[in-house]
Amino acid sequence: MRHFSRFIALAGLALAGFTTLPADAGIVITGTRAVYPAQSREITVSLTNEDKKVPRLVQAWIDDGNEKTTPDKADVPFNLTPPVFRMEPGKSQSLRIVYTKEPLPADKESLFWLNVLEVPPKPTGDTAERNSLQFAFRTRIKLFFRPANLASTVEDAPKQLTWSLGSQGAKQVLEVRNPTPYYVSFQKVALDAGGKLIDSDETGMVAPGGTHVFPLKDRVGTLDSNAQVRFSIINDAGGFMPKTAPLKP
Repeated sequence: MRHFSRFIALAGLALAGFTTLPADAGIVITGTRAVYPAQSREITVSLTNEDKKVPRLVQAWIDDGNEKTTPDKADVPFNLTPPVFRMEPGKSQSLRIVYTKEPLPADKESLFWLNVLEVPPKPTGDTAERNSLQFAFRTRIKLFFRPANLASTVEDAPKQLTWSLGSQGAKQVLEVRNPTPYYVSFQKVALDAGGKLIDSDETGMVAPGGTHVFPLKDRVGTLDSNAQVRFSIINDAGGFMPKTAPLKP
């Protein structure tokens, strides 16, 4: 309980705001997202302490989209074990996630977030006598709950997106509509108009049945019939899949 209380305090500190310094973080999550098929009894997510010298204290929890939610306040239909543990240098640890069967939509995916907070141990010996700072690092990845027997497949979802060109204030934007039951995440979005590629600075994702807007860096000239959207989606394995789609008239 002492370690758990300490981590609650550390999580509060981390959620209040801290600087992420990837070069100093030791804990690495295998994958950039996790998918929980509804028919599965459980899934596991693997962590590795890539620091070969220093152990880490780790706390893991799941939230429903509010990144300021602390572990003691998180209210989600999953059990995660172990919630608090120590990882020795160079070692791995599996997180076990179990769905508690509380009702979730059966006709579309639901989105949650897996949080991993790591803290180096308190300095001891000669190091403890010097002025030093300890940094807490939090990694947060998407956790998709995927019902069985959805209307289409996740592989087909990008082909069903529809794109249109519009305006938002002084900027032109690409708007994507997602009629599928899946979340679609984007690594890159651009408009190919007359041989000119106009990028968007934004990535993001579009929810099932939702829309998302991507502001374009430059204004588009005259569109011809060959204008198309070039985009790259992120698949379940975290890989980038390039796609193209026509503009909706």
